Amino acid sequence: MSEKLTILQDKLEDRHHVFMVYKSQVNKDLERSGFEAVEFNEPKEFLEALVSLLNEAIEDSDSKLQQLYYLADVQEKNLEKGIILGFLMREWSKIQFRLRQ
Repeated sequence: MSEKLTILQDKLEDRHHVFMVYKSQVNKDLERSGFEAVEFNEPKEFLEALVSLLNEAIEDSDSKLQQLYYLADVQEKNLEKGIILGFLMREWSKIQFRLRQ
């Protein structure tokens, strides 16, 4: 697991309500893209299942990925970190903005 993913997991485990907001945001974008929601209620299991889902979609060249990155507003510069990490960190920044409102 990358260092950034470990840090994200730690932040999600720190506060349950932050995890629930993150999970909701990620699942909303997944479902709007045609993927099934990830329903684990613990951050570690949720992130592992999400990474697995995205890895499988990448391996299968799933066309829903393009829609997912569009909906999540993942910028190309963030994809340089890696496709999956770029998505996870963009979702994180979206909920951070919302939680500060």
